[in-house]
Amino acid sequence: MLPEDRNAFLRFAQERDLVVLVARYSDSAELQPIADPDIGPDAFLCLWNREILPRLERRRIPKAGKYEVDTLNTPILEFDTSFTATWEGKPALGQGRLYGIFDPDLGKPPEFEKWYERLVRWIRAKYEKNPTDRGGYVGPAAYEFYKGGGYLLPNFLPPRTEVWLAEIGRQDASRRAGEAGRKSRAGRSFRRPSCKPR
Repeated sequence: MLPEDRNAFLRFAQERDLVVLVARYSDSAELQPIADPDIGPDAFLCLWNREILPRLERRRIPKAGKYEVDTLNTPILEFDTSFTATWEGKPALGQGRLYGIFDPDLGKPPEFEKWYERLVRWIRAKYEKNPTDRGGYVGPAAYEFYKGGGYLLPNFLPPRTEVWLAEIGRQDASRRAGEAGRKSRAGRSFRRPSCKPR
């Protein structure tokens, strides 16, 4: 998800519900909403729906000397942004994710899962299926980045191994096949088959 994809998603999330973007980890227990649309690539973020959970606090992690949002026991979604990198000399984009924990034994309100499903439906409607084998969805700007020759990576920068070189080779081949298919369809017109009632 490139910045324009992320911003469109956050706009949707925040227009419908009272959603605040916060950092998962901090040196302070105090929660500060993140308003800057230029979020850093290493940010661990959370989506906090204040209609579901009006009050949120970070808990202290004694050994780390930091504070964290408890995503296990509270109805909070993790929102990991994508990162940009260079892999094998070409621009690359690492996979982000939207993640929630819905174990019924945790006693989270049913509205939490409904909210998550609403966000997922929006992603499925607006984004393309990931053209790699890793699953998930790719935002419109990220998909154009891929079609233009950029690589789609997992949520980490992979080592240069035969397995990852083969994965990148499949992405190149898939792009070439898609291009060839678009060229062969150029100039053709297709008739929609008529449907007759039975």
